[in-house]
Amino acid sequence: MSHDPAVPRFRLAGTGISAIDMKGMIGAIRRRLDSGRTRPGTFVVFRDAHGIVRATEDEKLLAAHEAAMLVCPDGRPLYWLGRLRGADGIGQVPGIESVEAVCRAGLVHGWRHYFLGGGEGVADALARTMQARLPGLQVVGTETPPFRPLDAAETDAMRARIRESGAQILWIGLGTPKQELFMAEHAPHLPGTVAMGVGAAFDVLTGRVPRAPVAFQVTGLEWAYRLMREPRRLTGRYLHTIPRFLALVATEHRRRPAGAARS
Repeated sequence: MSHDPAVPRFRLAGTGISAIDMKGMIGAIRRRLDSGRTRPGTFVVFRDAHGIVRATEDEKLLAAHEAAMLVCPDGRPLYWLGRLRGADGIGQVPGIESVEAVCRAGLVHGWRHYFLGGGEGVADALARTMQARLPGLQVVGTETPPFRPLDAAETDAMRARIRESGAQILWIGLGTPKQELFMAEHAPHLPGTVAMGVGAAFDVLTGRVPRAPVAFQVTGLEWAYRLMREPRRLTGRYLHTIPRFLALVATEHRRRPAGAARS
């Protein structure tokens, strides 16, 4: 069983969404890290409507969701759907906010962090940002992988760097679906680690990209803010994602009664 058995899930379009809040996610990470350095590494996915739709079209992405320890409700709509399904203890768990929350919670435990992803120099900048916010934060490595698949030698070298660093939390910022596929491929080879696929958090937390104002966040309209900022890049995505997501939700609503199911 890949997912944390202590955390119930509800299914949406084939993906199991963890009925969890930020506190619960941190608790699950602590349980995993406390279980020892010999266990295979695992990973956490932060999921929104776009990722749910992508998973219905990409079997490898869907399989990555199934392999994850947690699939957290990053997007507001997934939180709302969880509540409608009767999921106790669910809260919105944004990947962007999880970075500081997990880093802060791990200070007392001495958790060691490794930042991988973003453009050139972004992982370094994020590490410095978090260390400035949280004095005493242990950062044991940063790197920016090339924008292409790694060859066998590069893969072995990257895994060796992470293992030798003693990292426990791996922050991965590669975007969907690349980061989920990356974590599913590499996490099992990194014992005693928990990888966290936080995507745009690298750019947002280092000030390269602004986050949507709170009014957009609480109304589930962060996508609209992003669309206003980058219409050329995102219009096609949202013209596909939003109708498809609404159709998936409507179809499942007709097929099943309310009430969260453990899976």
